[in-house]
Amino acid sequence: MNPASTANTDRVFWIVSPARTEGIVTIAKRELRGTLFHELHHLVRAQTPNSLTLMDRVVGEGLAIVFERDAAGMPAPWGQYPPNVVDWVKELRALPSDAPWKQWMSRHPDGRRWMGYKAGTHIADQAARASGKTAAQLVNVPTAEVLRLAGL
Repeated sequence: MNPASTANTDRVFWIVSPARTEGIVTIAKRELRGTLFHELHHLVRAQTPNSLTLMDRVVGEGLAIVFERDAAGMPAPWGQYPPNVVDWVKELRALPSDAPWKQWMSRHPDGRRWMGYKAGTHIADQAARASGKTAAQLVNVPTAEVLRLAGL
């Protein structure tokens, strides 16, 4: 996963270590386009009034991953969900809204990786399928409505 993030609503930061053996130019040619699609989706979604609950993060990341995959043609490993992803969605939805997001998004203490990203991708896929809309068209849809469209 490339370290990229948005700041406020008008900047994207992308960090590449110059120590990487494949070189910055090779990494940029391979990764930058998809990363920009992903982060620009976040910038647009940041204009939608959403809180920053765990599920807001899960849905926001899922939509950005689906947009990156479908519009930029860049599938990310953190967006490839397992067959039991529905169990992960249930587990995430049962948590309090202020649950510490980092362990649920990145690496869970039990060893699972990218749970929130993978569950969010599944939710975004389900909402897109049910609504007939793309992740780009769902960018301004509030989290609760994305969840409803996904059948949750």
